[in-house]
Amino acid sequence: MKKLILIYLLLPLLLPSAFSQDSKKAARLMEISQAVNVPGIQLIYTKNNKTEEYDLGLSGNGSDKKVTTNTTFEAASLSKCVFAYAVLRLYDRGLLDLDKPLLSYIGKYDRFDTTDSRYNKITARIVLKHRTGLPNWGNEKGAKLMFPPDSCFSYSGEGFVFLQRVVKKITGKPLNQVANEELFGPLNMTGSSYEWTNKFDTVSAFGNSAEQIKRHSNQNAAYSLLTNAHDYTVFLQALANGTGLKPETQQLMLEKATPGTWFNHKPAEATDHIWWGLGVGIQENEKGKAIWHWGDNGDFKAFYIVFPARHESMVYFTHNNKGLFIAPEVIDLFLGKQTTWAIKWIGEGYDSPYAIKSFRAGLMKHGFDQAAEITKSLKQKDTSFNLSEHDLNEFGFILMQQDKAHEATEIFKLNISLNPKSGDLYDSLAEAYVKLGDKKLAAENFKRCVELNPKNDYAVEQLKKLLDGAN
Repeated sequence: MKKLILIYLLLPLLLPSAFSQDSKKAARLMEISQAVNVPGIQLIYTKNNKTEEYDLGLSGNGSDKKVTTNTTFEAASLSKCVFAYAVLRLYDRGLLDLDKPLLSYIGKYDRFDTTDSRYNKITARIVLKHRTGLPNWGNEKGAKLMFPPDSCFSYSGEGFVFLQRVVKKITGKPLNQVANEELFGPLNMTGSSYEWTNKFDTVSAFGNSAEQIKRHSNQNAAYSLLTNAHDYTVFLQALANGTGLKPETQQLMLEKATPGTWFNHKPAEATDHIWWGLGVGIQENEKGKAIWHWGDNGDFKAFYIVFPARHESMVYFTHNNKGLFIAPEVIDLFLGKQTTWAIKWIGEGYDSPYAIKSFRAGLMKHGFDQAAEITKSLKQKDTSFNLSEHDLNEFGFILMQQDKAHEATEIFKLNISLNPKSGDLYDSLAEAYVKLGDKKLAAENFKRCVELNPKNDYAVEQLKKLLDGAN
């Protein structure tokens, strides 16, 4: 054990210290980001002893702060992986039993129904592999079980907060102190914390107003980690190497613990390629086995992927709600073209990012008024070419965010021509006309939307406002 601890403490000295940046990759990375209105990105890619760091653009839309190496982002659900690692460190020291009911450590938990004995079956292992039966988040009344624990996969932040409570009881320490002792301190992750500290005053991507400081004052194992790409890369190196864990524990963490068949989600092709370990996602594609996770705190999106056998990793942070749309192209840029099943599995981004890329290139060359002809031409060249209803609608709204409402109307019109019975597409076109100030056409399209989908309450409300305003 002494040898293990020595290696753990020396890890920062063993990491690559020289950073490089490829100008062509940087330009392409910004091109990919700006195509979906992402204003900036912080990314680190590692391969063997080579490390590339990219700090590009602005920290957020409307901000004049440039992204730097020290810019701090919300890690969102990437917080879970760090916490899982700390939990397994406690397990290695015999402080926590992975298979002991967690309620036996704390007696009762105020988020649970004390009359339901099924909660007693939840263990740390079940939490880490997301099989608790708990919802992602409950409500002010608590967290009711959706199914018996350990009978199905369902991603749950509630489970991690429950385990956080147990860890506090066992150690007598709050989350951030545990993280500092188990990871941040030994790995020299000086820019990371599960709660706001004064060191974030000048480097946070979200500002340091009283409101923001209050928002980031609560420690939450599921989503509150504040960090940067450098620190998180240090953690990913530890994850890949098993640094600070017994070899058998690292293997336990990274092996398939449960298939990614998500409770109450429609079956999808991606499901066959996704599993869950203990606190981390597992993907298998044409490049091999990878460890991955995504982060989503609304306007903060983050993603990492690690190929342990290839000694290769990548992590990036953005401050924009389309930050996960770029993942497939960014991964292809740095790690080689491949199928990113992880993004398909979580349902973020385009269904067919390369179809949208080809389509967008045609629009840039020939104009948005030629959208239908460009689609027809691309289909003739490649019979597998397909623009899904979802992708065109997302593309249209990205154009709206870029103040390109005229261009968006052409995309929405094309989508309607391809999917004429989809009422909600008329809602999208109506939104574009509202932005253009054409209330007549907006009302006509909201009306058509309601005719096809009377349950679209938003369209009903908007139509009423437009008609009342006209009288």
